[in-house]
Amino acid sequence: MALAKIQSRVKSFFRSNLRKRRRPSSLSSECENKKPKNESTVTVHDDDDDGDSDGDRSGFNQQLASPFFRDLPIEIRKMIYSLVWLGRWDHKYHSRGRHLHFQNGHWTNTRCVMYKDDENLDLIQRNMDTIHNSGKGDLMMWQKRLASTWGSRHWRCEERLQYGRQKSVDSTNFIAMMLVCKRMFPEVIESIFESHQFLFNDFFSAHRFFVYSPSPYASHIRHLDLTLSLPFHEYAPFIVDQPKSRVRELWKSLGDISCLHSLRVSLDIYDRGPWRKVPECGVTAQLRDLRVLRDFTVELPPSLPIKTQLPNMQNIDAEDATFEVVRRPPLRYWQFCPGEVERFKWETHTKGEQSHCYINLAREPTYIRNPYMLEFF
Repeated sequence: MALAKIQSRVKSFFRSNLRKRRRPSSLSSECENKKPKNESTVTVHDDDDDGDSDGDRSGFNQQLASPFFRDLPIEIRKMIYSLVWLGRWDHKYHSRGRHLHFQNGHWTNTRCVMYKDDENLDLIQRNMDTIHNSGKGDLMMWQKRLASTWGSRHWRCEERLQYGRQKSVDSTNFIAMMLVCKRMFPEVIESIFESHQFLFNDFFSAHRFFVYSPSPYASHIRHLDLTLSLPFHEYAPFIVDQPKSRVRELWKSLGDISCLHSLRVSLDIYDRGPWRKVPECGVTAQLRDLRVLRDFTVELPPSLPIKTQLPNMQNIDAEDATFEVVRRPPLRYWQFCPGEVERFKWETHTKGEQSHCYINLAREPTYIRNPYMLEFF
């Protein structure tokens, strides 16, 4: 008897839950059949159609009865969207940047985890100075960060992808907001592009996003950061003055962005090779025509007195440029031999009116061929 009572109680418990779960579906069907009083149906017709609206033909509900779209102007709605993007990690990091990269056939985005101190372009080598002077630390680890193609500011972001990351840091409300309704979808996409800084750290992803398969909403980007460590052949068209260049295509696409507030372009050679062989004025000529409202910075390798036989190799005149030119400090650490990081300094030799610099190792006077003097032509 006791067992039968328990079973009946369990059955009654689940039956009540089933009734509660089925209730909304039955109510919704009743609501569909019954039309409330004093409720008018809003229908939009085109002048050229016989009663069919654009929304009906495309399966697109205009949500004209929604107070969110009917009563709030687009400016207020964008303010609401920007509040939705606020996350619990925003206070910890320097910016609300998102790294975009095309990997394994699809786009991925991760949060930028750089700190304010990472804006110092000499931060990595200062840490290497401390290790070199104290003898405590791992110079090889910092050498990898110094040679990173992600630049001297975003080495933390690259290491998160290489060695695993806390995925909760990268979580966003992007997908949830885009799936609310079709009417909200374009406004949400535009707000995402307008409210975040987008960072590209490889040329392939940047070229694919802006040139090869451009997003129709890319023109709404307000803050952009490009860190491009290009192989030497990408700079070759500027040396021989060839009009066709993938870099030129990228610069042209950036000109289509209607309202850029801030832009930072960091240029270098993939293996930190002979930058003196690259015509700075030719590479950055198209950047002078870009319309940037506030901060426009071009970050370049150091300017060293290295002799070159090629024409048109003058450095950029910072006073005539339409952007701020920032030079990275010269390298003073490098791995010339496998398994060993060497500290060196640049010495300048002057003969007559010409000056030439060379590498002088700190430990012993050993001749090291200057990597900036490699002749490609």
